[in-house]
Amino acid sequence: MTPTDRQLDDLDRRLLMLLAADGRAPMAELGRSIGLSRTAVLARVQRLERAGVIRGYRADVVLPGEAAAHRARVGIVIRTPDVAGYVERLRGLSGVTEIETVTGEFDLIVLVSAPSAGELDVVLDRISGWRETVRTTTWVVLTRYG
Repeated sequence: MTPTDRQLDDLDRRLLMLLAADGRAPMAELGRSIGLSRTAVLARVQRLERAGVIRGYRADVVLPGEAAAHRARVGIVIRTPDVAGYVERLRGLSGVTEIETVTGEFDLIVLVSAPSAGELDVVLDRISGWRETVRTTTWVVLTRYG
């Protein structure tokens, strides 16, 4: 079994949780947290990157003097054989930053951010207006913890 084919172990999962909380944490600090050397942590991180488990690192930015964006999670039920095409249309919408397929009641969960409630509403109306959209449920984010 190649390293990219093996299942994640408990150390991988703990490491991923720490990186999700702070993607800029030093390898030595991560190692101390999970009981591995800096070199061992670096090797795990590189393996997880190559395997596509870690897809990237990003900055969550709010510029000084600007109000925090209005954020909403949107559950979407769709009816289309071309899910990839639908997702591409979502990616083209201003403010859509995350798109996930999920199990359960919804087909997709989308994170939408906008500088104002009105602009958020415009994006939600566009999604609801597509013929492939069966229904949406929106949860406006009130408080974000990390």
